[in-house]
Amino acid sequence: MIRYSYNRLRLPACLITAVSVALAAGTLKPAAAQTKEQPAEQEQQSHGPIPMRDGRPLNLLFLQFVPELPDVLKRNTNRYDLQLDMINNMQIPAPGGASTVIEDNEYERLRFSWRHGLPGNTEFGMYVPIVWRSAGFMDAIIDAYHHMVALPANSLDVPAGRGSYPEYRSQLTVIDASGKVLINSGNGFGFGETLLTLKKQLTHTSSKGALAVRIGLKLPTGPTSQLLGSGHLDGGVSIDGRLRLGRELSVFGNIGWVALGKSNIALGTRPTTVQTLAGIEYRPNSRDSYILQVDGNGQFVTTGNDFADRSNVTATFGYRRKFDRHHSGFASFSEGGHIYNYHAPGLINASPDFTVSLGFTWLP
Repeated sequence: MIRYSYNRLRLPACLITAVSVALAAGTLKPAAAQTKEQPAEQEQQSHGPIPMRDGRPLNLLFLQFVPELPDVLKRNTNRYDLQLDMINNMQIPAPGGASTVIEDNEYERLRFSWRHGLPGNTEFGMYVPIVWRSAGFMDAIIDAYHHMVALPANSLDVPAGRGSYPEYRSQLTVIDASGKVLINSGNGFGFGETLLTLKKQLTHTSSKGALAVRIGLKLPTGPTSQLLGSGHLDGGVSIDGRLRLGRELSVFGNIGWVALGKSNIALGTRPTTVQTLAGIEYRPNSRDSYILQVDGNGQFVTTGNDFADRSNVTATFGYRRKFDRHHSGFASFSEGGHIYNYHAPGLINASPDFTVSLGFTWLP
């Protein structure tokens, strides 16, 4: 019998995000006051967040708003992005008399996105991923990294220690308290879930900041037979904001609400969830940016394991480089709560063990 336990997102991450968005809303002029469409200035003012959210296996089946700035493209202009995410999952928490959960695999995700400027300070976006779940190649690298920075070998996500399990395996398993196998999946390859968005800028674009509302629809394009899709539609809305604090510093935030469709997997799916993001960007010059951000997701499914059903909070450090007015790129690294054994879940909590992302943007 699955035990439903719905943890909420921790207060600090929600507060930081809400304050960032509220500051932007309170200091900017409404877009309705404009006499003509304003060009997007984000390339001059802010390079923006890293487009990465929590990549735990079951979370990838549902709508996750890609972190973005509120600025929109000029009418009839396009933006193309190509992103590679390398996500290593390692969570085998203690059952504690409840469900057994094993998340031990690696995802390589190649995501293509296209964004197009529409009339009325509006922008359309489409995000199409190709996903490969396998044993991966990063286990030895992660072991060396953990040893180098002296991370505990037996944190709450893997209390028996990583060394107690074989390296390079692909296993995604959920067994309920009665011993019934709910999920048992190995490798998988194919399209993931496609995301469509429509963003409307609510304020005049300026160097000071901007605010926008975004609606999203997740299409069930991932094969459920390989556990790369939920088999149903999701929909949601997100408020996106940014605010410039000074010559070199900006803050940004997203806060969203998602209605989840019923999934074809044998787990309890929540009807709704909340997503947040808060970050700060340091720009020492017009080409380089250093970004620290924290994204939070509520639960998408309920496994019955208290640790596995925690809210998902991930910290990401990224570097962006603008090569010229048409091309830019980024590299980022994401970590979870095991770096301090989950003693501050509002800042970093349950998440993949280790994530590296690389991306390239082309603005014709």
